[in-house]
Amino acid sequence: MSGTGSSDRSRLLEHLIHAQFGPAVGEIAGLLLTRGSLPITHLLRLSSLPPPIVFSSLLVLSLHSMLYHSENEINGRLLELYEINPVGVENRRRGSLYYDLVEAMPDGLSEAVMALWKEGMLSGPQIVGEVGKKIWEEAQVKEALGGDGVKQNGKSKKGKEKEKITSLPQAEKAAQIMLRRAIRDGFISIVTPGSQLSPESLEIKWEEELKLRIKNIPTSKDLKEMKEALREKKAQWFEEEWERARGKLPGGDPIKRKKRMLEGEEDDESLIALQKGAFYRLNAERFHIRWRNELMLAYAKNIYNDAVAAVFEIILKMVENEVETLEDQQSRTFTWNEVVSRYTALPNPPPLTNCFVPTSSLDPTWNAPTRVADNIHEICRVLERDDNMQVEAGRRFLTSMGGNGGASTKWAVNYTELTRGMTRAAVEALIKAKIDPVSLRCWRILEDKGKLDEKHLARLAFLPVKEARECLGKLTAAALIEQQEVPRSADRAPTRTFFLWFVDYNKVVEALIDHQYKALANLQAQKSHQLGLRKALVEKRERSDVREDPKLLSKRDQEQIRELDDKLEALTVAEMRIDKDLFIMQTSL
Repeated sequence: MSGTGSSDRSRLLEHLIHAQFGPAVGEIAGLLLTRGSLPITHLLRLSSLPPPIVFSSLLVLSLHSMLYHSENEINGRLLELYEINPVGVENRRRGSLYYDLVEAMPDGLSEAVMALWKEGMLSGPQIVGEVGKKIWEEAQVKEALGGDGVKQNGKSKKGKEKEKITSLPQAEKAAQIMLRRAIRDGFISIVTPGSQLSPESLEIKWEEELKLRIKNIPTSKDLKEMKEALREKKAQWFEEEWERARGKLPGGDPIKRKKRMLEGEEDDESLIALQKGAFYRLNAERFHIRWRNELMLAYAKNIYNDAVAAVFEIILKMVENEVETLEDQQSRTFTWNEVVSRYTALPNPPPLTNCFVPTSSLDPTWNAPTRVADNIHEICRVLERDDNMQVEAGRRFLTSMGGNGGASTKWAVNYTELTRGMTRAAVEALIKAKIDPVSLRCWRILEDKGKLDEKHLARLAFLPVKEARECLGKLTAAALIEQQEVPRSADRAPTRTFFLWFVDYNKVVEALIDHQYKALANLQAQKSHQLGLRKALVEKRERSDVREDPKLLSKRDQEQIRELDDKLEALTVAEMRIDKDLFIMQTSL
């Protein structure tokens, strides 16, 4: 069964499903969250809903990638079980984020994202028809306003600009090319049978099959070989599923792709052909990779300056398409010349002259570079921490992958180090906000030095013993530090026992993740409470005549609506901030 973690996380998932899909789907989801994997017979027995509503609710959950299927053999009979996909439910909070991440991209990808977000899964013709209609309507509006219509972005093989949209079939053709590009770039993936199966159930099934191969009592060597075979089987299965979702041909032959075109150019013949009868859905992993890049860019800007962040943004965009999952530890290698060529190809490249100060107090013989290429090389060295600058940053943005230190030097983005650094910054910010800066100082000392007693901690933190003891109490109550007893006698009397304090970092991160889930669940409950208090007013505002003419509402109703909107906006902003910290901490585990 796919575990949902703490009770607060289960409460959050139930709130999300109930708010977005209604009470019927929420009831079925609540049963699955509370009781785990259940067959359809148990769901019909436990639920108060009629069977057609139960089947429809399961279909809705499955269409939106929130339901897993698994098959278990019980007493010689194959039984199909249903369970909630917690990651899929959590992603339902991020619809507006996904839209914002692709809003600036051309050819109506944002419209396809919103269509798939609302419907869950759609076939190729449905997506093409929906997006093509939106493109055609936009072209008609621009033409009515005196514009030139909507032009297809990019260039053809011969380098000529594509014609503007003048008819609905032409708009649908542009939508089809957009869909093929989105599949190639990984924003939209094909729905495969394996994507609806529970990974945990599959792993249990594979483990049982491997155990049957061992005829005698398994030895430690047999168990080790079984674990290695299970690991290889799991990796192979996920790789095959990833290839199918990206459009691998049914016969097993990979799609032949032409050499990647330069940025700004397109070759429609090199795109993946749409499969007949296939259904498509959003690939949340690709959106999360782009979101992580934005967070890394803000982290670099916070540590260094705008010029360094601008160069780092070029690097992130350059290697983004080659990153397959969030579990990749580092990007592909790139050279200094690649970064320089990408920088010079920008329409309005950011200035880099003010990146470094003219002279350095640490090395009086060093002078700031004047050429753009030299500035970019120095910035790459700073991101690599080659000169050990910015000790407080604590993490390398880039990792050197060989070269003689000149133009042939190769680097790679170190995602593992960056996520750890961002997680450390998020953890320290939460400790500072939840407790106080003095307790944060004590926590940092314990995390760096290891096990210390309160007197030693007080000396290192320049605090009185009484104040250090109070900080230790606050940190212990928040589950941020652990205690170890070292008795000096067999009776373990407290007066003859040393009490050492230390930080279990992974446990701290897990505790803060649970705290974030609790905060998100409380925010969802508060949203539902506020909407319930103004239920009649909300229903009145949703009427068609009131939508067309808001003046039909009285002044009191308008004031109450503004007050409700302000409260909901504040709750949404708090939810987005907490979700960002939660995402950062989850990527580091």
